[in-house]
Amino acid sequence: MTYILHGGFEREDNELNRSFYQEVLKGVSDNGTLLLVHFASTHSPEEVKETHELQEKRMQSLTNKHINVEFATEEDFLNQVEHADAIHMRGGHTPKLLSVLKNYPELAAMFSNKTISGSSAGAYALAKYGPGHSEEGIREGLGLVPIRLACHYESLELPPDSESLTELKAMATELELVTLRDFEWRVFN
Repeated sequence: MTYILHGGFEREDNELNRSFYQEVLKGVSDNGTLLLVHFASTHSPEEVKETHELQEKRMQSLTNKHINVEFATEEDFLNQVEHADAIHMRGGHTPKLLSVLKNYPELAAMFSNKTISGSSAGAYALAKYGPGHSEEGIREGLGLVPIRLACHYESLELPPDSESLTELKAMATELELVTLRDFEWRVFN
């Protein structure tokens, strides 16, 4: 399986974000399915739908393959994961996303042989540890990518809480510390 973690602000149209999406789309076969997960969103259902539609158009424009871009729902999530080639978890509020994902203890096994990506909150959910942003303290993710992760590193808009970042750097030093600035991404196999 392949994990692709993104530092945040994937909504911006720039070269780093386009290359990120192209890397995610490598994991989707022709006529395959990309599952977009918006569980971390704090926006209204209408805004989430609009974001999904914009992201779907962007994904379609970056590939020559025909892909199905599916909207994840909590009710049908496990079935959707089973039938998807790739799963992408968008950013938003990390604790909100984790509270949903922890309802599915079989996710790690279901993710095998798939491309799994996450941006900001989605990346934090996949990592073992990450710093708080709007709150202090360390967040513990699902640990599917066994790293310490800081998204929005050195960001002017949404940097990690400085005390949390210091704590993250000092703890669990057996795990690699990965810092991703806004728009940066990295592949983990």
